[in-house]
Amino acid sequence: MAGTVGRPRKQSPRRRGSTAREEILDASSELFTRHGFATTSTHQIAEAVGMRQASLYYHFPSKNDIFMTLLMSTIQPALDLASDLAESDESPALKLWALVAAETRILLSSNWNIGRLYQLPVLTNDEFAEYHAARAQLEGIYRDLAAQIVGEDDPRIELPFHMTLAAIEMRDNTGIAPYPLVDDALPAPSVTIADAVLDVLHADIPQRRGERTLELVSRVSAEMPTS
Repeated sequence: MAGTVGRPRKQSPRRRGSTAREEILDASSELFTRHGFATTSTHQIAEAVGMRQASLYYHFPSKNDIFMTLLMSTIQPALDLASDLAESDESPALKLWALVAAETRILLSSNWNIGRLYQLPVLTNDEFAEYHAARAQLEGIYRDLAAQIVGEDDPRIELPFHMTLAAIEMRDNTGIAPYPLVDDALPAPSVTIADAVLDVLHADIPQRRGERTLELVSRVSAEMPTS
């Protein structure tokens, strides 16, 4: 009889996810957001998934690597969209609206409120320099788009990025996504926050903003390589 493929489990899967890697991320999301990074061990993560601790390292080299994967899952989609927006002929107002709506959509669609990870003290660790670089890049894009609307000397250009993070405080952390991703609609809070951003900048709300944003997001998703 052929042997089993991959690493053995202590018991059958108990977490959400179609792969062991996804189950590890789900368990880690719960433990990190509820108990913090420092007090969560790889042993606890493995136990929550139902696998041997040694098997966890087959999928992730370290706890830091799991943490970084979760962090980047909230940043990278927005950076990918921003890159596509930069090549489009859309107005700065629509580009900014779409970026806000798309990033809040990601923050609101996860089972656990992983946006909370941004607030953990461990992020001062130099091992997370890649995340800080990505976040600084994204903040710069928000700032540049706002500056195209109100001018570089206007202090309001700092607001859109931080207003976007309000989505973290507008959702729960129960393990059930408040707004699962769908192809034909944006979460109501995403629309509210994106509208508020343009209102603060005294910019007109673009026509068909939601529909056009979903078209842009769909295009970027189609262009992304599958793993």
